[in-house]
Amino acid sequence: MMLTTINTPIRIGRATVMPGDVVLAKKYGVIFIPAHLVGDLVINGEVTALRDQFGHQRLKEKKYLAGQIDSEWTDEIKKDFMDWLKNYPGKLPMSQKELDEYFKQRNW
Repeated sequence: MMLTTINTPIRIGRATVMPGDVVLAKKYGVIFIPAHLVGDLVINGEVTALRDQFGHQRLKEKKYLAGQIDSEWTDEIKKDFMDWLKNYPGKLPMSQKELDEYFKQRNW
């Protein structure tokens, strides 16, 4: 093979890959994520992981039922989640400002 160009779109199979795209490879396949979507994708994934961790903890504590955690949250659960985040045992994977912006744009 011979290098012909740098920083130009290429085709890999049926996918077009642009310069700067992020590649996520798993054993079941590969996905190319446009650079401008990566930030939103990461924060969505991190918040989903936090919600899952909160839900599992509250289910173990028998504070809520599975139906309450797996459906749209009530205001009480939302407040409990926000309080839990303030006292989060680990280090939040994003700044408090990023988290606040995320929740302003989402409807839970």
